[in-house]
Amino acid sequence: MGLLLPIDAVDRLKFLQLCAISFVTYLVYTSISRLYFHPLSKYPGPRLWAVSKLPDAYYRAIGRQAFINAEIHRQYGPIVRTSPEELSFNVEEAWNDIYGKPSTRNTQLPKDELQFFRPVSGTNGMIQEPSDEEHQRQRRFFAQCFSEKALRDQEPIMKQYFDLLIQRLHEHCGQATDLNMWYSLTVFDISCDLAFGESLGCLKNQVIHPWLKSIQMMMKLLPATGMTMKFYPLDKILLLLATPYARQAELKHRMFVEERVKQRLETQTPRPDFMSYAQETYKTPGGLKFLQICENAAPLITGGSEPSSSLLAAATYLLLTNPSILAKLTAILRAAFKSDKEINSVTVNKIDYLLAVLNEAFRLYPPAPVILGRVTPPEGCTIAGSFIPGNTVVSVNSWGASRSSTNFVRPTEFIPERWMGAPEFKDDKRKVVQPFSVGPRNCLGQNLAWLELKIILARVIWNFDLELCEESCRWMERQKFYIVAERSELMIRVKPAGLD
Repeated sequence: MGLLLPIDAVDRLKFLQLCAISFVTYLVYTSISRLYFHPLSKYPGPRLWAVSKLPDAYYRAIGRQAFINAEIHRQYGPIVRTSPEELSFNVEEAWNDIYGKPSTRNTQLPKDELQFFRPVSGTNGMIQEPSDEEHQRQRRFFAQCFSEKALRDQEPIMKQYFDLLIQRLHEHCGQATDLNMWYSLTVFDISCDLAFGESLGCLKNQVIHPWLKSIQMMMKLLPATGMTMKFYPLDKILLLLATPYARQAELKHRMFVEERVKQRLETQTPRPDFMSYAQETYKTPGGLKFLQICENAAPLITGGSEPSSSLLAAATYLLLTNPSILAKLTAILRAAFKSDKEINSVTVNKIDYLLAVLNEAFRLYPPAPVILGRVTPPEGCTIAGSFIPGNTVVSVNSWGASRSSTNFVRPTEFIPERWMGAPEFKDDKRKVVQPFSVGPRNCLGQNLAWLELKIILARVIWNFDLELCEESCRWMERQKFYIVAERSELMIRVKPAGLD
């Protein structure tokens, strides 16, 4: 006699079989639909990426999305499909069409809101704010603090940190030291001073402040956690599981920021910094509210420090791996200035080759190459000469665009002369390099970044002879990018200039 199953067990088995068949049918139907009948089916790209969001999410989570997307562009062309509803571009026209206000549309494309979680406070700063009008209103309160005049007024504040950096490097002469760390401490101290009215003493104490560590960790986690919103209800489950820790970390971060913003707003002595205009209009009709100022404070600090320190480290690495270029820049700087005290925001602008070096470093190492998506309107729109269907997430892959042979001659080589009119590079598409983005939401602090980059790099090269240590020979190749780069130690042997 055969084994008889109870009726309810047979029913459960049939139900499970039906569920399995339904699931497989759904996968097959969805795959065929997305591959052959979806509005984006005509665009090239890996088939698995067109069928599922998982590959893009995986590479985002491990910090390799910029690199793999660049490889997809090399294989498939200037417009590629990187997800069922997403397209990536690597042509210069796409920058303004996606992030700016092109004349054919005269409106910004809205941000992809399924990128990052909303602030727990419920109050949006400039970065999270979806409304263009509210974003511009908040931006106006800080924009004046980044004008050329404001930066000239702020330069004495910054100079004390430039001087202390040089002092610290002199103290470490004759030994290997992590130059990436020193750059980070310098620009973080500057940004904190300009936002809070005081630094956190990183250079003074020669240690990374715990708050900076927590910010770096949050910037690493944000892309991965934000991606869960594309996999409903995974985002809800993650928030539920992470709530106890997240609330504690959020509360600690918020208390730290609010305490220092409150202290800065109560300061009676006028000072030229990030908060000066917001302070003048605080508690007036139309002024920013306290929580809005707080929500903007941390991004102003990280936006004013991480990209600059990242680019300084990359420029130094590229110079040390290209000795002839380093020798040329060194000779120019030491001939132009009798003392490093002569190097300031005015005099350093006369060194065209320094600007070319930094532009070329930006090309090969965009500090924030993560994919920042915008969404096309329901009726669709034209991007880089191609009509793109509505509700498509679109972006520019800055890492891939900057290293594409369709945009640059000898694209992977570090050649500052391409920015100085050398005939060999006359057809280079230099406008594809947009490290600060474009349009109404471009980087507010780019003038500050340029000032820091030029003065710090010039003073370091003027003061020291640098040698790359063996353990950092593949420093750039080991990078991971989340919102910004997760950088390893850049070990440099430092000695005073002119000593054998």
